[in-house]
Amino acid sequence: MKRIVQSGFSLTALLLTAIPAIAETGARTDNSMTLVYLFLGVCGLIIFLQLLPVFALGFGIIKGIFSGKVSEVKPVAVKNR
Repeated sequence: MKRIVQSGFSLTALLLTAIPAIAETGARTDNSMTLVYLFLGVCGLIIFLQLLPVFALGFGIIKGIFSGKVSEVKPVAVKNR
């Protein structure tokens, strides 16, 4: 009997917290979803375009490490003023 009462209390607590959330989902209708998605898309595009140089630099570094070419550095004359 004790187990039934405990599970009944937990079920009641779950239903009391879940029913208001279910009832509230259709209360507000908002027609600006297209503008919100457009704004979030533009924000994502800005972030993606700012990450392109990072990817290019990382690809260049990895390509330089695994290329296997060894180049000699030639001395260059520097003019002093």
